[in-house]
Amino acid sequence: MTIAAPAPRAQHSTIDSTAVREIRVAVLGLGQVGSAIATLAARAAGTLPANVHVAAVLVRDPQKPRGIDTAALPMTTDPRTALASKPDVLIEVLGGIEPARTLVIEALNAGIPAVTANKTLLAYCGSELFAAAAAAGVPLLYEASVLAGVPFLGTLGRRPLARSVTGFRGILNGTSNFVLTRMARDGAGFDEALASAQRAGFAEPDPSKDIEGDDAVEKLCVLLRHLAGFDVHPSQIDKTGIAGVKGRDQQHATAFGGTVRPVVVADWSEPALAAYAGPAYVEGTTALSRVDGVQNAIALTTRWSGELFFSGPGAGPAVTAATVLDDVVEASRKGQTVPVESQPAPPVTSLNDGAWFIRLTSTSLGEADAPSLLASLGIRLRGVSHIDARCGRHSQWLLTHPCARVHLDAALDLLSAKTGCGAWRIPVLE
Repeated sequence: MTIAAPAPRAQHSTIDSTAVREIRVAVLGLGQVGSAIATLAARAAGTLPANVHVAAVLVRDPQKPRGIDTAALPMTTDPRTALASKPDVLIEVLGGIEPARTLVIEALNAGIPAVTANKTLLAYCGSELFAAAAAAGVPLLYEASVLAGVPFLGTLGRRPLARSVTGFRGILNGTSNFVLTRMARDGAGFDEALASAQRAGFAEPDPSKDIEGDDAVEKLCVLLRHLAGFDVHPSQIDKTGIAGVKGRDQQHATAFGGTVRPVVVADWSEPALAAYAGPAYVEGTTALSRVDGVQNAIALTTRWSGELFFSGPGAGPAVTAATVLDDVVEASRKGQTVPVESQPAPPVTSLNDGAWFIRLTSTSLGEADAPSLLASLGIRLRGVSHIDARCGRHSQWLLTHPCARVHLDAALDLLSAKTGCGAWRIPVLE
């Protein structure tokens, strides 16, 4: 991401960090994260370089029961009242696109720095938001939008050589990772593992955004903008949900020495940008294979610093609130830099080369039939399971050596035509 100095025409005066005693904030949203921010702002008095004073809180329903004491919070349902409270920093935790987009842009245009944890807003409206921030010469910070409990985005922003990234791979959705971890460790089926995530509060009543991969794709787009300056729309990313993963896939992945994890992958070391979000077979020798439960992690491939690995809690009201308030202090400091508008991405492709983990299913499979046919078509195999016959269906799992995706898909199509065998395949991360 390119960094520009604040534009000289900014009208809003940011606070001098050497003299600050109070930072006035307007908080948009009082859900779990907004409530945690209000609570932590009060408790952290004397811990932060400045006391964070909540000057206004925008809510949809002031009468809605909440898990905190709201008596002292200046709540309003009118966005104009929130912005008229003269905040030093605007905090946006409404979620979604509107009215968050309109309100953040209005604040930026008025010279008010903004902090957001809203990856959906950044993924779909990032170019517009950062252009407004650059034009006003004020910061728009978003550390809590990806790996909320791991403060690495701002750190990389201040270290240009460490920021010379050519790709990354990571686990960015704790719900999906919890589900697949339970399936791998406890032998649970998908539905059982998802239900346990909901009971534990790790999954929403409607978990579709997590298990279908939308949450991970949005975070991937935020990272592409931050690390490479690419303006990529979520619809450009090859996405696969985790609902297709079976308990036996995890069992056989373990037998092969790996595990199935929900990953994001991006690489722009070549002229094209290869990107993917979905389940992948992860070799047991990699650090990502040991990221369990709701933990998140990312491994960055850099030109000068080798591989950088960050891991920790990816979400949760408390960790998100702490990261947001750190951003508030950063945004209030005089001389804070702002990102300029991102550049269009190169052609976006999926993962086209590499090794593959395959599940074959048919009413009848000979022990060596499918492996022999695939080998005759140039698909080299390094792992072959025995036939697993249950309920009249035969299944077999294969692990390939690296090969082109188009070559593998053509071979699997021919196998299907000859044997009626269905195939499910996911990439391998080594």
